[in-house]
Formats: sequence, C-alpha cells, structure tokens
Amino acid sequence: MKRTRRSARNDGLAAVRKIGNAALATVEAARDNAAARVEGARANAAQAVNKLERAFEARVRRAMSKLGVPTSREVRALAREVATLKASVQRLARSRARA
Repeated sequence: MKRTRRSARNDGLAAVRKIGNAALATVEAARDNAAARVEGARANAAQAVNKLERAFEARVRRAMSKLGVPTSREVRALAREVATLKASVQRLARSRARA
C-alpha cells in the first residue's frame, strides 16, 4: 500500500504542478497582452497630443498674423538688415572722422 500512496501522491503533485504551470502561462499571456494594449494606448495618446499641438500652433499663427505680429523669419530678416545698416553707418562715420 505504501507504494500506491506514493504513486497517488506523486500523481497529485504532478497535477498540481501542471495546473500551476498553466496558471503561470495564462498570467504571463495576460500581462503581455495588457502591456501591448498600454503601449498602443500610449502611442495613440502621443499622436493625439501632437495633432492638438499642431492645430493650436496654426491657430496662434493665424491670430498673430491678423494682429500684424511679425513671424520669427521676418524678425531675423529685419535683424540682418539692421546689422547691415549699422555697419554702413559705422563706415560712413569713420570716413567722415578722417575727413
């Protein structure tokens, strides 16, 4: 009878291990699925935020244009013109000082 009890016990332990392994596999699959869904949601959220930012920037740009506020490109061009004029004035002042 001892041998039969041991055999039954071993069979029971094997069944418990098999169930435990199946449960672990199910949990790991659920965790992987959840991680993939979270990553997808994160990507969708980032895409939506970028789209909102672009729309906001376009509206601000249009509003500033209507108000007559120069763009950064226009300000840079004006700064280059001012630098050129400043250099011309300095050359003219030096030539007058020599004369």
